[in-house]
Amino acid sequence: MPKALERKLKAQARKKFPGNKKRQDKYVYGTLRKTGWKPK
Repeated sequence: MPKALERKLKAQARKKFPGNKKRQDKYVYGTLRKTGWKPK
């Protein structure tokens, strides 16, 4: 997983969805998938 992009997305997710960890994780995962990343 692209670590730099993941860190940036997590920071954005914390601002967009404060206090909602599950929603933050969905945001990061979904955005990474849109960029073409595939989980192993």
